[in-house]
Amino acid sequence: WVVEPVTEALAQLAATVVAETEVALDGRRSQVRTVETNLGNLIADGFLVQADKLNESFGAPQPDVAIQNGGGIRNDSIIPAGELTELDTFDILPFGNFLAISEGVDPGLFLAQLEQCVSNVEAVDGRFCQVSGFEFTYDKDVAAGERVISATLDDGTVMVSGGEVAPTAVTVDIAMSAFSANGGDGYPVGARPFTTLGQTDQQTLRNFLVDDLGGVVPAADYPEGGEGRITEQ
Repeated sequence: WVVEPVTEALAQLAATVVAETEVALDGRRSQVRTVETNLGNLIADGFLVQADKLNESFGAPQPDVAIQNGGGIRNDSIIPAGELTELDTFDILPFGNFLAISEGVDPGLFLAQLEQCVSNVEAVDGRFCQVSGFEFTYDKDVAAGERVISATLDDGTVMVSGGEVAPTAVTVDIAMSAFSANGGDGYPVGARPFTTLGQTDQQTLRNFLVDDLGGVVPAADYPEGGEGRITEQ
């Protein structure tokens, strides 16, 4: 009496198409924990766009950027071009972590966040981040804590230059999972206040696909191999 309802629910999720993707989406563990991937970009974009829709209702600031820890992406596969089902969104983000906004992250803490993201990349660690709203460059051949070389917001604001906080850097509000906002994976933003937005990460991805992308993942926006948001020097 337990197995049948679960089986039926899974079958319904698998039969519910939420989008078509024009490009294969890379969610392999070996990739989302070490390099930028187009699936990581898709998830992070969903965080930023959906948080921007929800923030006012929850009394939170407008997000400037988004970060998704690679360890939260769990499908460990390449999803081929074609149909994306609701079951796919659960396979990708199964933990039910709530979307949140980490508030008032000053430039030094932002840099510390990025350093944490790449501090153990050689071990294929889940702390590695997929991002939206900015791009950054790092060197994994130097000591952890000194790896981030540069970071620039999409509006052109230079946050990090030459491995140091840039004079132009600003305080930002970050859309991320509540797990990360609460210090998961050792993220230093866990010390900051954060607001949860009443929507899980899976719901965020689904809603982004349906409501914001109109049911189509464009190959031009999410090319295989990413689009240069994260560069290893």
